[in-house]
Order: sequence, then C-alpha cells, then structure tokens
Amino acid sequence: MLKRRIACGLLVLMGPTLAFAKEFPVQARFFLGSTGVDPQNVNETIEPLGLKKLDRHNQIGLEVTYPVVNFLEVGLRYAKKFSSSDEKDTDLMTDYSAKIDQDAVLLLARIPVLKSDIFRADVFAGFGGTNTTFKLTTASQNGELKKSAAEGWFSTPYTAAGASVGIGYNKIYFYAEGGVETNKVDGFDRSGSINGSMSEVNLSGSYFMIGLMFDGIPGSFK
Repeated sequence: MLKRRIACGLLVLMGPTLAFAKEFPVQARFFLGSTGVDPQNVNETIEPLGLKKLDRHNQIGLEVTYPVVNFLEVGLRYAKKFSSSDEKDTDLMTDYSAKIDQDAVLLLARIPVLKSDIFRADVFAGFGGTNTTFKLTTASQNGELKKSAAEGWFSTPYTAAGASVGIGYNKIYFYAEGGVETNKVDGFDRSGSINGSMSEVNLSGSYFMIGLMFDGIPGSFK
C-alpha cells in the first residue's frame, strides 16, 4: 500500500509533463545519512535504565525528481529512518535496548544553482510525513509507542531543507547533502509499560548524507 501511495504521488506530480510527452528526463538518488538529534524525553527515560544516550538518527532511501521547468525540479523522497540505544555495560544475560523506526516520505522541490558536465549543485525544500514506532526493552519497562496512519498514509508532519553538491560524469554523480529536518512526533498509541513522561520523540536536527545521483535518465509513460 505504501508503494502504491508513492507511485500515485509521482503520477500526480508528472501529470503536466505526461500530458505532452511519453518520455521525460528523471533524476534518481540513492542515499544514506545521519541526523544529529537530542530527544530529551527519550534520553531522560532510557539513561537511568542503563542505556546509552541516543544522539544519532540514521536514514537510507531513494529520491526521484523530474524537471517542471529549467529552474525547478519536483519529486518524492522515501527514507527508512532508524536509531537504537544499547546497554552502557554489556551483559550477555540481557538484551536491553531502545529502538526507533520510521517510514518518511517527503514531497520536495529542487532549484539547480550549478549544472555542468562534471558538477551539480542545488538547494531544496520539502514537506511530508512519517509513521513512527518506538520500542523499549529493559528490566523495569517493556513496551511500544506507535504513531501511524491507516492504509499507507502518514500520521505526523515532517519537513526538510538544505543543499547538495555532486561531482561525476556521464549522468552518474557522487553527491553530498546537508540540511535541517523538523521531525517531532507525539500523540502515540501506547502498549506495555513505558514511563508516562515519554509523551513525545523529537528527532529534529541537522543532517548530512552521501549518495549516488543518476541525472538525466530517460523516463517513459505508456
């Protein structure tokens, strides 16, 4: 269902182009990265339980955009976001941890500022949503917080903005991107025995990612 929603979103975005052409240029990006975070409520709960402080939120994903006009590209980004905290002192008899898992989709627009055979540079901004699951397993607390929407929709607003630079040749580029994300989740459905003060998870912060960009790939529609 999630893949169907993403595909529908891409078709809506491409509608004006597809009305006049069966083939169009596509830019695809495969990436991995990390966001520096400080989820205060999470750390205040897990550190006294013997778990490490959570300070990174990782991501891996795919982005597809296409040019609407010469100075504007629009598209969708999907990312699997995840982070975990293990025991400060490893004990082979226990397997205590805190884990966060997110599915995130971003509708975004990119503005190219440099485009040559070798170099690429752009700025972007986007708005989307996330579904989030937080699991905690310790001696005294064991449960789950979940915030998700039915049928592949997304329950919590999520935004990002930043810039990327790439270097390569013949449509294949290595690129790096930096920016800021707003990614705050509350209103969880609760199960198990997690401290009631855990009412939100704030995963906002500055991020950095690297990846491969395939620019100018011909896309088609029949």
